[in-house]
Amino acid sequence: MQIPRFFIQPDQIDENVSAARIEDAKLVHQIGRVLRLGVGARVILLNGEGSLFHCRIERQDKGSVHLAIEQKETNPIREYGELTVAMPLIKPARFEWSLEKLTELGATTIIPIITQRTVQKPSDGEDGKKKDAKNGNVKKERWNAIVREAAEQSERFAIPRVVAPQKFDDYLNEIVRARETENSTKDLRYIFAERNECPHLSMHLFKEKEIGGLTKNISLCFGPEGGFTDAELSRAAEVSLTFASLGKLILRSETAAVAAAAIVSAMRDLKNIG
Repeated sequence: MQIPRFFIQPDQIDENVSAARIEDAKLVHQIGRVLRLGVGARVILLNGEGSLFHCRIERQDKGSVHLAIEQKETNPIREYGELTVAMPLIKPARFEWSLEKLTELGATTIIPIITQRTVQKPSDGEDGKKKDAKNGNVKKERWNAIVREAAEQSERFAIPRVVAPQKFDDYLNEIVRARETENSTKDLRYIFAERNECPHLSMHLFKEKEIGGLTKNISLCFGPEGGFTDAELSRAAEVSLTFASLGKLILRSETAAVAAAAIVSAMRDLKNIG
């Protein structure tokens, strides 16, 4: 039987006394009421900072679960760099599906972007209509919950970071600023545009693999279903993003993002290709 895994706040783990506590009401309910785990049951706790703890439940109160730490594991040093995915705000159900799948495929940062042709806005509801001002914060909380649960399911040591939605121009400006740092010029940054004659992503990555480039940070950027405007593509070229393709078929934004992340994951994992 698979041992349940939960991310908790680092301050709820006390390594000095080999003890941990869970005080999040939803987790307490899930452990006691949904999974029906009692005293003596084993769980795995993660602090989101690269450490994993094998624990045993010692006591359950109404609002907390107390555990004994039996073993600690540290996330092995990553062989590869980070994977950042910038994708447009689309219908909530489809965007949330992509959050889950990108987490399972190893994305470390997910950036919702707003382009000229983006229809969905941060404060829009499922029906596309404007909601109250708090709706954007509610969405962010929901997004964080989705990636946390996906990280638990896929047995990751850390939760991907989902940043606040930003305009496409701001995304490009951040890239320009990042290039001013010492190592950022080594990052691989790709942008995808349909009906654009450019090499397939896998071809770009094969070339990088030959020179050990897959250890670099990789970022992938996708436009909305209406595509990027000519002005946006020109701006991307100005900041030296590399244009890449996923083939001749026209994919939905969320399909393209997940397909590209899967290609990156496979290329990084399969060391004996070619």
